[in-house]
Amino acid sequence: MKKILEAIFVLNFLLSCRPQPIDVELDEYEPEIVVASQIVPDYVMMVGLTRSFTVLSNAGYEGEGDSATFSSVLIDSALVTIESGSGVDTLFMISPGLFASVNKLENPGGAYHLKVVDYEMNKTATATSIMQSNVVLETVIPSLSVQEEDTSINIDLTFRDILNEPNFYVLSVYSRNSNKGGLDVNTFFDNGSNNIEYQELIEDKNKDGEVFNRSFNLNSVSTKDSLMILLSNISEGYYQFLKSRERSGNLLSDITNEPVNYPSNVNNGLGYFNTHYPSIRFFDLKELLD
Repeated sequence: MKKILEAIFVLNFLLSCRPQPIDVELDEYEPEIVVASQIVPDYVMMVGLTRSFTVLSNAGYEGEGDSATFSSVLIDSALVTIESGSGVDTLFMISPGLFASVNKLENPGGAYHLKVVDYEMNKTATATSIMQSNVVLETVIPSLSVQEEDTSINIDLTFRDILNEPNFYVLSVYSRNSNKGGLDVNTFFDNGSNNIEYQELIEDKNKDGEVFNRSFNLNSVSTKDSLMILLSNISEGYYQFLKSRERSGNLLSDITNEPVNYPSNVNNGLGYFNTHYPSIRFFDLKELLD
């Protein structure tokens, strides 16, 4: 009984020592336009548009990637235009937060000027990007790796660096049908049925004009999946943007994560507007079993 009374006394003492709550007044958070972009060669340019949020908002504090969270940050009422040497192109909305252009793209070195007018927030964001040269995936060989009862996918690929200029690359591998969830406006598979399996940022230091060789294993990919492998020659600015995201522990363009102070080329907004032609290879992994 004595020990119980002592414990109660100590607990009451500790509780009495707690500091009084402090009222904190925070300035009202003003969302910003967040830009992402991707090009499907010879088909379409896609621009993803979301609104930033604070971690104290419902999207930041309670957001778990459900449809209610997405609907609160996706921009669905906006005028989106891209001006280039071909004139001014008005993009059409494929779905909330995703806008597309099917006009012919510029040759390497051509400039794209993006303008976004968000009617709901009454804000305008602009950005400019130079079209990067395409770099071809020379060989891509997927193969099965079987160890005891475990089967995984190996990828071996090569590409040649562009001669006599500094270059920066992003190599990405997406799977379909993994049902791992997630929303990434930089994918080509339907939202909710794709997952990024591998991503690497590559700089051509001391390898000017040489052949790059990459070999890696995809442990989480099933032989029932499909794979899409992309190699993009990107600008140094976009490379630094992706490096910053990598250092922060989040390389993906996942809108369920709160935007932070990454490098940006967007005026009056966040994110990065980039223009590059990725080289793409598709593989149905079920064919490896034949």
